[in-house]
Amino acid sequence: MSASRIFWSCCPVAWARAQQRNMRAEIKALVKDTRAEPFLRWVVKRSRGIPIPFDLVKNEIYDRQASEVLKRVLSPHSNCIDIGCHKGQFLEDFLRNAPRGHHFAFEPIPHLAKLLREKFPSVEVFDVALSDKSEDTTFYIVPGAPALSGLHRREFIRQEMGRQQITVRTERLDSLIPRDTKIDFIKIDVEGAEGLVTSGAMETIARNKPFIVLEHGKQSSAAFGTSSASLYHLLVEQCGLKISLLPDWLTGRRPLTQYEFVHQREWYFLAHSQI
Repeated sequence: MSASRIFWSCCPVAWARAQQRNMRAEIKALVKDTRAEPFLRWVVKRSRGIPIPFDLVKNEIYDRQASEVLKRVLSPHSNCIDIGCHKGQFLEDFLRNAPRGHHFAFEPIPHLAKLLREKFPSVEVFDVALSDKSEDTTFYIVPGAPALSGLHRREFIRQEMGRQQITVRTERLDSLIPRDTKIDFIKIDVEGAEGLVTSGAMETIARNKPFIVLEHGKQSSAAFGTSSASLYHLLVEQCGLKISLLPDWLTGRRPLTQYEFVHQREWYFLAHSQI
């Protein structure tokens, strides 16, 4: 009898625990990047007494998938843009995967922009909100959840939380990024203003055909007069990109049709030029 068999026969509890670990690993691998993964992860967390909202579980999965996209598409010299940078989670991935690239960050909340400059001295940080025109306008900060802050009050989200108004400068991305700088990746998370941001970045996107990870929620975008169909038109029909769900691109599935994009219940997408 082999040494391993002797060990397991003497330690049945350890053997059972090892089998459980192996089974859990196999189940995780089986459901990873499937449409069932968010629900199953939420159920497991709830069974462990973790009262986490379902949407937060999905956001955790989106972040993991976006990080995997970055690993696959960036080279050490890739140049990246983070629009709606917040505390710099994506910047960390940019610097890890493209340490010799030129990176840009856009964050209009003053104290967060200051934090980003201190934490990421090699990144060019702009304390402006990107849009489709240059002007001074009102920006609404949600003090208890700054990631929900934006150019619209959106009182249909977290109604119980107050809104602090500040005046910020909006600019077009096309006016700020040098034409001779090749852009390889853009992340857009602007709480519904993605249509405005895209409209102000059409030259940069059409010229570079970058990978774009973007958040797009129908209700938030509608507050800015942007529909899913109009966003699809900008990115696909005018800029020549395709739009996929993150797990679909990671697993080699085809991109979304306009009908599928318009009727999606997901809110994180990847625009890309790959077939």
